[in-house]
Amino acid sequence: MIIYVASILIISVIYFNQIDRVVKNRTNETLDIFTGSILTSINHLEIILNTTKQTLNEKHIAIAKTVSDILGSTTSSTRQGIEDMSPQSLQWFALRLDIDEINIADSDGIVSYSNIPGLIGYDFYANEITIKYMALTDGTLTEITEEPRQSVLPDNTFGGITHYAAVPREGGGFIQLGFNAAVLAKLQEEINIDVTIKETKLGDNGYGFVLSNGFVRAHPDLAMNGKDVSGEDWYKSINSGNSFTWINIDGFKFYCGYRNEGGNTVAGLIPAAEYNGVRNRTLLETVLFLAAAFVVMLTVIYFIVSKLTAGINSLVAGIGKIASGNLDAKIEERYNDEFDLIKDAVNSMAVNLKTHIDGEMQAEREVYKAMSEKRAMEHELAQSKISTMISQIQPHFMYNTLAVIKHLCDTDPQTAKETIIEFSNYLRGNLDSLSQIELIPFDKELAHTETYLKIEKKRFDDMLNINYDIKVRDFCLPALTLQPIVENAVRYGVTKKEDGGAVTISTEETDNAFLIAVTDDGVGFDTQNQQTQNGRRHIGIENVRNRIFSMCGGTIDIQSKPGEGTKAVISIPKREVTEND
Repeated sequence: MIIYVASILIISVIYFNQIDRVVKNRTNETLDIFTGSILTSINHLEIILNTTKQTLNEKHIAIAKTVSDILGSTTSSTRQGIEDMSPQSLQWFALRLDIDEINIADSDGIVSYSNIPGLIGYDFYANEITIKYMALTDGTLTEITEEPRQSVLPDNTFGGITHYAAVPREGGGFIQLGFNAAVLAKLQEEINIDVTIKETKLGDNGYGFVLSNGFVRAHPDLAMNGKDVSGEDWYKSINSGNSFTWINIDGFKFYCGYRNEGGNTVAGLIPAAEYNGVRNRTLLETVLFLAAAFVVMLTVIYFIVSKLTAGINSLVAGIGKIASGNLDAKIEERYNDEFDLIKDAVNSMAVNLKTHIDGEMQAEREVYKAMSEKRAMEHELAQSKISTMISQIQPHFMYNTLAVIKHLCDTDPQTAKETIIEFSNYLRGNLDSLSQIELIPFDKELAHTETYLKIEKKRFDDMLNINYDIKVRDFCLPALTLQPIVENAVRYGVTKKEDGGAVTISTEETDNAFLIAVTDDGVGFDTQNQQTQNGRRHIGIENVRNRIFSMCGGTIDIQSKPGEGTKAVISIPKREVTEND
């Protein structure tokens, strides 16, 4: 459970550190969409305007050439008649050609004829705007056009937006035509994106604007249009490239996304207070979500641990009845998980143990009736086997193991599950060994011992260290020979030592026997007084000694010194192994 809580806390810290990045990315995406859409609108409108300009240029130049051809192709009297036309008559001619303004200038740039009386006598050298047309008088240029402009006539009347075109005049001078470019005027009004900028909202209080060459081109506040901002510090931060940055405008802080393209700078602004508000709301939502997830996880863990604890308590109660001597008792509850493995193993062990005990007692009674001497020997062997069986289900080991499992259910459920399986395998191994009357391979006995040590290792952790030095393994020995000796080293040796210790299992081969040594650096004991602290003798060792001697002629030699440790050497004669094989 502690691991799960720690995991939630770690995930929370990591996610909180990412909130600023998440909010920034979302804001960047919003600003990027805004600036991109405004630039796209500007580009589309300018493409339309430029295309329309080009079309009008071609149309108006064609009309200007046509007028020149008319004047150049007529007879002198006709041309003279046209040139002598009054401004009213020339206006009629202009209307026929859909022309707003006709100016005929001589080679000196003086307007001789015009449909606008106020322009007659106007000198094209008079200002820089019209002086460009003088290049037509000497044939330097063949045609010229001027971009649409607001024209003011000499009599101060407003001429509207006019598009001019001019071509050389035969005999010197030039003809200038003016067209009222209503289409261009309409497009120029439409390309004014003030309305789009004003109506486009960025969050609750954000806004955008368009700059061109340091001047405000479009702004929600129309009073800002045309203002020179090239000297502002914030302008220097956004006048090139495409990016995002914090800027200060008139003492207010904004998060700004900007793009520069085609001479235009489009900027979107989000006030700092609004940006931080979004961050705080995101943080609150995250905290609420993680809190809810934490509560749900704790609830699930509680039910899982409760179920595991209930199963362990039930198993402990059932095993307690069997350990007290009631071999007819059974654990009836069903768990539908790994606990069923332990339950089945314990129940089977109790049944088989009772069968073995009853059988041994019956055999003992029959031997007693037949032969008193043999009866004594058989009785001793039977008692040895019974003691071995009972020693393998000592309640202290089962209680301790189940206590370890119960603790792991709270701290590490996965390890608890693994320990349950190992404990089940250990009990099943004991059960199989109790019914084994032949010698078994050393590897099988070593594997059973290793299962026991895995369980004890989980209980004692760093206090118990296991070492192996297996030089030979191809031999046989009676079942439950090695494990009881190792258990003795763990229980009465290293775990009685304050800092724990190590148990070493090694094998070697001599000319006559196979030797198994179990060495520990525990508390040791006086070999002249082999009793435990509660007065009980080491019946497990004596049982093993009697069984290996009767089954294969083996022996056990034990050397120990208080405070230094113990070494038990099991000797399995080669001759006896061969005969039993």
